[in-house]
Amino acid sequence: MIRRTLEALSGSSRQRTSGVQWLVNRELIPEALGMLMIQELTEGSGLPEHSLPGAESVSFLLSGKGDWRADGQTWRLAPGEGVFNAPGTRRAFEARSGENAVLLVVYGGTSDPRDAEPHAADGAGCGCRISRTADQGSHSPLGEAGGFIDMGVHWLATSQTVGTRSVVVATSTFTPGGSHQLHRHPKADEFFLVLQGGGEHLTKDGPVRLNPGDLAYIPAGEWHGFRTDPGVTTRTVYGYLGAGSLAQAGYELLEEET
Repeated sequence: MIRRTLEALSGSSRQRTSGVQWLVNRELIPEALGMLMIQELTEGSGLPEHSLPGAESVSFLLSGKGDWRADGQTWRLAPGEGVFNAPGTRRAFEARSGENAVLLVVYGGTSDPRDAEPHAADGAGCGCRISRTADQGSHSPLGEAGGFIDMGVHWLATSQTVGTRSVVVATSTFTPGGSHQLHRHPKADEFFLVLQGGGEHLTKDGPVRLNPGDLAYIPAGEWHGFRTDPGVTTRTVYGYLGAGSLAQAGYELLEEET
């Protein structure tokens, strides 16, 4: 497990400026199966129309507000919303006035940061706005897999919802008493970012503290879990790199010793 703290969500009172914070790529983690980046834009600034031929990506708005534009369409995004773009699709983004916009950008199909460099927008299409699909009931992916208590999931970008091939993005909420026991994904890395609340990232060697703005990166095959603080609701955004669904990532629970 590798722990990162997001500068843009650290609660610093200093005036922030536009910038990029790389969290995961092959230069930082050579075995990574994808990439993660934080893009922070000051109010009124933006990303000009461009495309990324070498990567599919999900841009998830963590804070602020912004307008996503492509092919004559405009989608107004609020925190918790985002867009999936297949390789080569056109996109542009502008932060709306009032506050900075902070985007979590998740890249699939590559771990080379050069594939995140904007190219001239010579492709077609404008991506897909990601929707909230509740994971509830016994026929849901996690409902069938088990191993969690008081945890709700909304799948945002998967092969089933928008046609991803190598990335999954979802949100989860742990109500007080919520936990997810030790498990692993043999065929995909996982990222797990705490947005609100806090608790303990579980490992076979003991717990690791996670506060708002902390991200845990878990390589494929590593046992992990989470337990929210007593009396605390914890909200997160998480996902997989190297797979387009939970089924493709694989899911194994650690058998408890008797």
